[in-house]
Amino acid sequence: MSDWKRRTVQSLQGNWNVKLTMTAAQTQRVEKNQTVELTDLVTDKLGDRLDGICNFTSVSAGNEHLLENLSQTLPDLSFTVVLTRGGWHRVGGLMDKEGARISENLVEWLEQNADGDMAHLYTEYAEAGCIVTHLHGKTHYLVARTGDGPGDFGELGIEELQELTDHQLFNEDELPDEIDDLIEPVSVTLVEQQPVADPRYVFRRMTVISDYLQKMSDKKNKANAIKRFMEDWSRSSAGEYGAFSDHWVLGLREYTDAYGQHVMLAQPVTTHTGEIPRLEKEQVCHGSTLANMIHGFDRDMGYPMAWYFYMLTHSNVPYQLVEAIHNDQMGAYDYLPAKDLKVLIDWYDKPYGI
Repeated sequence: MSDWKRRTVQSLQGNWNVKLTMTAAQTQRVEKNQTVELTDLVTDKLGDRLDGICNFTSVSAGNEHLLENLSQTLPDLSFTVVLTRGGWHRVGGLMDKEGARISENLVEWLEQNADGDMAHLYTEYAEAGCIVTHLHGKTHYLVARTGDGPGDFGELGIEELQELTDHQLFNEDELPDEIDDLIEPVSVTLVEQQPVADPRYVFRRMTVISDYLQKMSDKKNKANAIKRFMEDWSRSSAGEYGAFSDHWVLGLREYTDAYGQHVMLAQPVTTHTGEIPRLEKEQVCHGSTLANMIHGFDRDMGYPMAWYFYMLTHSNVPYQLVEAIHNDQMGAYDYLPAKDLKVLIDWYDKPYGI
């Protein structure tokens, strides 16, 4: 167990003045004299505590208050908000026409009440004037360094949600044939958007990135690619200008494929919120002009070799850039530090993408 995990255990046992509890499945394993990893208990309890912090913290107080509550609960992990992505929404719950809550989860309510008979559901609830709500949200990405390596950080995902009334459950011009017609309707009768409750924080996920990468599946070579991407950060000049987690977070996805295999994926997501310059392949040149182009890109992004990492993750930087820079460096030009040239040559010999 790493030092920061051990200190987290001590916080759970001491500073929080709580008792570690086990899930039903863990209790069964104990009763069968099977080993229960302490880290399993920490993960369960840590999730409970983070969930409690989000429920307790008022959105109106701002992210600073959220960070303060996190630092009080987890004093050995110093979280910072490195990225906020908004502008998304998803289906929420169900209200009656008087504004009383029928359900917080429309999908679960439909599954429980429709029972495959949409005609009966319509007959039962059409006159009730049910109103569907949408959750309008932002996702805050918070990171906490746990070591010096590019993957040595904890990544915390917290949503900021505002529930608003959106549309009537039933559209008289188009009666539903199945549940999906009500979950993702083609056409709706909109209502005036009104807040149903105060905005709130919702804990979504806490991931120890180094552990995730170690367990990550290698389907279609994705695991090797993301690990190499992060190693290239450490090997290049970029690593001297800040931690990987200052400039990138990982979009994580897990699913079971058609063969029943558990697949874990990770996609680098830039924390840069401004416009990313576009370098067209027609602009690729040579010599001092090319040097000025890539160094200008780096200045805009805030660190050296930024053009390289964006080439691997964004269409704004064409792959043709590498060949042009490689040809320059093998010739009369010398505008890359030795360590960056080594990264470039390695990619030129064995290219990869994210």
